[in-house]
Amino acid sequence: MADRPLSIDIRHPLMLKANDLVLLTREDGEIPQLIPGFGLFYRDTCYLAFYALRLHGTAPLLLMSSDGEGIAAQMNLTNSHLSTAKGRVIADHKLSLRRTFLVLADGPVFIDTISVRNFSTDNVTLPLSLEFATTFESMFVLRGSPVGKRGQLQIPRWDGTALRFAYHGADDILRTLLVEFSLTPVLAPKTTEQGIAHFQLDLAPMATEELMVTCRVDERPVGSETLLSAGAPRSVSAMRAAQATASAALLDGYAGIETANQGLGEVLARSLTDIALLEVRRGESRFTTAGMPWFVGLFGRDSLLPTIQCLAYNPSLGARTAKALALWQGTRDHPFTREEPGKILHELRVGELAHLHEVSQTPSYASVDATLLFLIAVAKHVRWTGDLQIFTALRSNVDRALSWLDRKTAENAAGYVTYDGLADCGQPVNQSWRDSGTGVLRSDGSYPRPPLALVEVQGYAYQARLLIAAVLRRAGDDGRADALEFAAAKLQERFLREFWMDGEGCYCLGLEQDGRQITSVTSNAAQVLWTGIATADHARKTTERVMRPDMFSGWGIRTLSADHAAFDPLAYQQGSVWPFDNALIVSGLRRYGEDAAALRITAATLDAARGFRNGRLPEFIAGVQRLPGDAPTHTPRADPLQAWSAAAMPFMVSELLGLDADGFARRLHVRRPLLPDGVDTLVLHRVSIGDATVSLRFTRHADGSSAAVIANEKGVEVIID
Repeated sequence: MADRPLSIDIRHPLMLKANDLVLLTREDGEIPQLIPGFGLFYRDTCYLAFYALRLHGTAPLLLMSSDGEGIAAQMNLTNSHLSTAKGRVIADHKLSLRRTFLVLADGPVFIDTISVRNFSTDNVTLPLSLEFATTFESMFVLRGSPVGKRGQLQIPRWDGTALRFAYHGADDILRTLLVEFSLTPVLAPKTTEQGIAHFQLDLAPMATEELMVTCRVDERPVGSETLLSAGAPRSVSAMRAAQATASAALLDGYAGIETANQGLGEVLARSLTDIALLEVRRGESRFTTAGMPWFVGLFGRDSLLPTIQCLAYNPSLGARTAKALALWQGTRDHPFTREEPGKILHELRVGELAHLHEVSQTPSYASVDATLLFLIAVAKHVRWTGDLQIFTALRSNVDRALSWLDRKTAENAAGYVTYDGLADCGQPVNQSWRDSGTGVLRSDGSYPRPPLALVEVQGYAYQARLLIAAVLRRAGDDGRADALEFAAAKLQERFLREFWMDGEGCYCLGLEQDGRQITSVTSNAAQVLWTGIATADHARKTTERVMRPDMFSGWGIRTLSADHAAFDPLAYQQGSVWPFDNALIVSGLRRYGEDAAALRITAATLDAARGFRNGRLPEFIAGVQRLPGDAPTHTPRADPLQAWSAAAMPFMVSELLGLDADGFARRLHVRRPLLPDGVDTLVLHRVSIGDATVSLRFTRHADGSSAAVIANEKGVEVIID
């Protein structure tokens, strides 16, 4: 991955999603040409790369746009001064355009409803055109990969009043985009233009005309049943009904959040809606995808972490994602994809290049931590729900993952989990969440020598062993549980000695070849606290270190110290601030009683979220120092929506509230509840504990915060400290 910002700028898009269908446009609804990231996407392919509305050849003026629902967007537009046919003039701002976008999984379809009203005192004849273009490009090619083998792009053609785009892929998949119109386009020669539909609207004073544009996506093997044009809503009323139904079902199964603090309430609502949007159903599988537009697919680390972060809001997320990942667990050694027996995948793609095996994501197993997070996610789900069903169903997968862990630690004399591999240029291929080429650097900015044992990965291994040991005891396998606990204790003993930097007062980034410390000061040192491997003294010192100005930017903890030789606040992992990273840090701080720092980071993250459209935290923000009156600095490289960023604020809040569930005992322990700064009350509705639910109200007082039960189904035992 490139560390410098790519020549891609999708910082302020409208973003909609319905299952595998994703739409990104400018705020005025246009899909601009030649800007990767904008478009209509389906299963790793861009089905619509250009879409423009013109009024007599002129772009309308944007007045307002909103995409808060996640499946629908609204835009209000008007006209500039227009000179139309026969010398007629439409004065500025006499036309009101109300535009509604809707994406639906059933189809799948994208519907654009354009309502035009004439507020002039004269009759208006309005030439309106819609232009479309696509080459069915792969997501990989849009991001800079080689084009590879290509199939046959068919010439756009008109089927009656419908416009058809099609691509016979080199993978023998026929990809089709069928565009239908509720009004009849102007007849030839206008409609013979490939990709342009022309309309003429005749509007009396105060009259309204509506045009519905339906873009249906279809993907099927060549030679199978011909695409049918039915299935999408055919009227505005049907479209609105479909929108209401989809919106109402989106957050089924999620706990509800209520707070008088408008800022926090909006950010939490946005976050949970985004997590729900990012789920995908494919066949029998259902899983949380990593983000959009680039990462609507099954991932290991990037799919598992947000399900762990959202355990208090919807514990089913982790079970569904773990089941999907288990289907692809490694069975062999394969150098190209880095598959190993028992290993959990890093990334699975389903587009043309993946089908042709021209990319390694078929799937790719190039992550050292996904297998550990798989074990953690399964164990946390079991404890929270009090249900061994997922563990029983995946027991063979868990055993194979543990065997992979045993083999990995046996490869290293010190018993650490390491990764190896160099690109052709000699640059490390990093397999942790710091997966850019420059994500892991020595303190002088040079590359360390692999194999590399990163600090948080050892913490993951420690936590995975202890959590799975507890589940095994519950399942009656005390012998295996004893062995895992012994291995965890041995790992912790050596880790505390070899990863600690006395001079810096925190953990090093990792160990390189021959056990040499990578002495860079990074956020990883504090993320370790989430895993529980640290001592209380180390936790206190690490907290103090990462809250110094070189690490804490005012928007969160930086990935790399501002005093580092390679510090760059806009770079991917050389000083930027990652919300998910900070959320894990907050959880670790709470574990060790470092509450003041946890509150400070949470407040900074909330402030950052409110500086972005819809309160949506992007993948990362610039690590520039916050000054009075500042807003967070956007970075072109950052993806606008990622699952683990969406889950960051909900996780911080649940950790501050101190929620710790034991589903087997149907018990919820609320430990030292805290409310974020500026929040006086917060209510959680229908938190699932085992097979029961409980609702709680949290209230701020002069000497702290309290919790009270306001609803309790099936008798959850609630203990409040």
